[in-house]
Amino acid sequence: MKRLKKVLLSAVTLCTIAGAGFIYYVEDQYAGIGLPWTSAIDLPALPDLPKPQKILTEQQSGDIYFPTRSPYDFSELLTNFDNTLEHTGKGSLTLPEGASADNPVPAMIILHGSGGIDPDREPKYAELFAENGIASFVIDYYSVRGSTSDSSYLMKTLSASETDIMVDAYSALKVIGTHPAIDASRIGVTGYSYGGMVTRYTLDARVRNIIAPDIPPFAAHIDVYGPCHQTLGSDQTTGAPYLAIYGDDDNSVDPEVCAQVHNKLADNGPVETFLLPGAGHAWESSRPRDLYEFPYISNCSFSFDEKTGKALINNQPAKTAPAGAGRDERAFARAMVMMDAPQCIKEGYIIGSDKESDTAAKAKMLSFMNKVFKEA
Repeated sequence: MKRLKKVLLSAVTLCTIAGAGFIYYVEDQYAGIGLPWTSAIDLPALPDLPKPQKILTEQQSGDIYFPTRSPYDFSELLTNFDNTLEHTGKGSLTLPEGASADNPVPAMIILHGSGGIDPDREPKYAELFAENGIASFVIDYYSVRGSTSDSSYLMKTLSASETDIMVDAYSALKVIGTHPAIDASRIGVTGYSYGGMVTRYTLDARVRNIIAPDIPPFAAHIDVYGPCHQTLGSDQTTGAPYLAIYGDDDNSVDPEVCAQVHNKLADNGPVETFLLPGAGHAWESSRPRDLYEFPYISNCSFSFDEKTGKALINNQPAKTAPAGAGRDERAFARAMVMMDAPQCIKEGYIIGSDKESDTAAKAKMLSFMNKVFKEA
């Protein structure tokens, strides 16, 4: 039973791409959600939130609520998006000094890692961007789906899938672009770990055309140590510039696999990689740099059928929820998917504070943004 729990924990973690190693306390809380003895997971109820806005005013900053959806499965996004669950999203907007309707500034939408918003990371990037004349919007994709600070890591990561986060990103783009002090043609997206991988997904032209076809696409995509073992099944992009930053001492981000993924994307738009020698994962963290025994995917590929969006493991169909299933059933199927491929799970990668890599990565991000926004 202990081995089964470990595999299922790894399954959920890897379906959400681990997130800077915040899973060390999860197994003790595992039994409370009913795996694997039920066919559904009792996800938290959606909270009551302020009425979402579709248009912003020049004075607005701080918490902003916007309309979004939760398809959960990628197949639902591709084939049934207009019928998926509608609810409210949330993010925090930071404007740089001097931003106004007379002086609209570029902006970056920020996608946090699977552990949630980290005081060492997302708020610090928002401050950095503001210091350099760039607005930011940090999306909180857990709390709007019922998770709280007291929720386990496992429940948080099951409550919001990568598909849900893609929808949040594009839904936020639609709303932030209405802010008079923000230039809608110069809004980019960046994310870290799990959020970094989703940042790459938002390049997908199908996703943009389904969620936000009538507005300018993201002007830039910056993926920071996002793993590359999973793709969306299509290399067609919006054509926007993409930057990937990662280290060669991070087992969760395989440079050879990333090179293959990036080379395919480069056929459809500018792709730049910045490989940091000796860098591990989550170099902004105050956690001491060390080898932590957290799981990651190795020697396996995850993707989706290009037309149906059905999940694939090593090009073979994975277990999925039946048609018409609710989010609870879809969450259970998500947790169980790795039971088909336990050989994909390995453990141990470098995580933690690395000031030299952090400085170099941030300098590269700023240089890339300044170049892209100047040309936009």
